[in-house]
Amino acid sequence: MAQILYAVSGEGYGHATRAHSVGAGLLARGHQLRFLSSNRTRGYLRRYFPDRVSDVFGLRGVYNEGRVQAFRTVMHNVSHAWSSLGPSNTALRRLLRKFQPDLVITDFEPFAAFWARRLGIPFISLDNQHLLTHCELDHPPGFARALVHTYLTIRMFYGGAKRYLITTFIDVPIRYHPTTLVAPILRPAVYRKQARQGEFLLAYKGAGGRNDAMRQALESCDRMPIRAYGFSKSGTRGHVTFKSTDENEFLNDLASCAGVIATAGHSLVCECVHFEKPMLLLPVQQQYEQIINAYYVDKLGFGRLVNRLDAAAIDDFASCLELHRSAMAGIPKATIDPILNIIEQEIP
Repeated sequence: MAQILYAVSGEGYGHATRAHSVGAGLLARGHQLRFLSSNRTRGYLRRYFPDRVSDVFGLRGVYNEGRVQAFRTVMHNVSHAWSSLGPSNTALRRLLRKFQPDLVITDFEPFAAFWARRLGIPFISLDNQHLLTHCELDHPPGFARALVHTYLTIRMFYGGAKRYLITTFIDVPIRYHPTTLVAPILRPAVYRKQARQGEFLLAYKGAGGRNDAMRQALESCDRMPIRAYGFSKSGTRGHVTFKSTDENEFLNDLASCAGVIATAGHSLVCECVHFEKPMLLLPVQQQYEQIINAYYVDKLGFGRLVNRLDAAAIDDFASCLELHRSAMAGIPKATIDPILNIIEQEIP
């Protein structure tokens, strides 16, 4: 059995839940495992692996009403790195020498990859971001600036991985090797949940979503009842019920809704595909990963990409739910074991 250090980006719920599923699977197979993360992901993982999570300095994004604030993001990270990066790197090097991992897995966390490479420890990349740099994609027009910015950011994060594992719901040609496309990695509770079809829409405003504009659009359309999460309010307003974010309740609603209105984060999109839930997606502006997710959802017929959410867009989406649902029918359900098998093949 191997000693594995699993380093995870501190930003984004999908990174945290992906590490939860993969980490639990590796532990169940008898491997010794430690996690390394920051910010919200660190807190999430400590709920499930309280004695196995170490801290590292983490980069954060700054958003405002559905748009990435590039300058504020850079300034925030530079100001925090000034005092935190040195002590974090010292602690990370100490952990690597003490734990002596046979393999490092990094999910878009750059510092463990850097020191693994410096110290001669094999590492593999497991994330969805490298889809944008290692695969041949169709690129929607009008987003060249976001594409270049995202491409350069991902390329700067790290190189030299023993293998790049890319979790994705689409099948596209690979540009750079060694790269392997793997099925979406879902949080453990999703694998256990059975889908059913309800008579309401589920709305979710993720990080960076347009709070006021999205809320007003939901309230202006009375085609179907809507259960909305991620907003700074609760209670019922007309046909919209605003609910506080509870992980179990959200999953129950996701598995039983008729369709989903949301930003286009990778984790939620993959869960919708798994449950065969049509999607109306409003990606965060200038976040090219979300733009690509929404573009391919639209291209594959799984839902709609919109640049502006209003009552007409919601009504049109509600009229085509069955068409989008049929496009996802029969897609094989994701399982975790094939991904674990690939990781074990990379252990020296």
